[in-house]
Amino acid sequence: MRTPLALLVDDPTPLVHLYRHHVYDLEPGQAGTPTGDGRPLAETIPNEFLTKFCDLVAARGIRGKFSIVPAPAMRGDIVRGIAGYPPELTRAWLEEVRRLAPAMDFGPEMINHSYALDLATGAQLGETEHTWSQRQSRATLTPYLARALAYFREAGLEASGVTSPWMFGEAVEGEYVAAIAAAQREVFGRSLSWYCLRWGEDRPNGRPWVALRQDGNVVVSTPFTVADRLWDTIWKHGRLDRGGMAALADVYVTSDGRGGIIPACLAAGGWPGIAVHWQCLWSNGHETGLAVLDEVAVRINTILGDRVEWVSCLDLARRTAAGPGG
Repeated sequence: MRTPLALLVDDPTPLVHLYRHHVYDLEPGQAGTPTGDGRPLAETIPNEFLTKFCDLVAARGIRGKFSIVPAPAMRGDIVRGIAGYPPELTRAWLEEVRRLAPAMDFGPEMINHSYALDLATGAQLGETEHTWSQRQSRATLTPYLARALAYFREAGLEASGVTSPWMFGEAVEGEYVAAIAAAQREVFGRSLSWYCLRWGEDRPNGRPWVALRQDGNVVVSTPFTVADRLWDTIWKHGRLDRGGMAALADVYVTSDGRGGIIPACLAAGGWPGIAVHWQCLWSNGHETGLAVLDEVAVRINTILGDRVEWVSCLDLARRTAAGPGG
């Protein structure tokens, strides 16, 4: 059997450049900081970029997961629209997202990837979702996750898993996993779910594992085993030439297939979970990351194609739950 391989996309959301919000609002000391080619971070990632990503996924046969922040930075949500933009732009974004199914599974990256919310009042709690989550129990995490999942249900999207904003739930992972199972059962009636939390490039033999099997529910951890190496395309680079993009692709897999993180993961017996961030693919408008991803996908398909197969996170969960020891 060929080794499963998945693309794990973090931080997508309609219109809002979520990383700009993090840098300028959550870290206000960086407000106004320009990129290496002298430009500020743009406020908006346009819908046209999603179309290009969907086209690439279809052309290269990519599979994995595409998380969505349902209420980005408290600037609206995927159901009612984003503040400052016509609601039809959000509806158009969601319609384009549906092109990704079933190749890419969907799930929330919690509610806003910003400050945690008081669910009763909608008020911000003054600490990030990451910080808040570290001292919660399943009793408080379940309704929080259910609220995030409910946005998907109302928007007409199936959510088969969740992704942690930052390291959401890391300190209470057992409670977090139980909350995932309970929230998915409540909102979507699901008994099998996945979640993305753990980073494991230091363990190239890493594979998904069953984190919970109880009362008919199964939750599988799908780790990032190949870290995002495209971060510098946001800040340090201008538009890269073909040689520069090829060099970045080499970090993942060289043109002869002998070097790079992905072949190293395969050699160790791991299942590559390739992490990328929406803002890194867009590269502040240069779309350098997307071009590098295209080259990496071509190399995977042509050089490693007899050794690997693209799968979705739900596929990973099914195989893991059914496999030896699962």
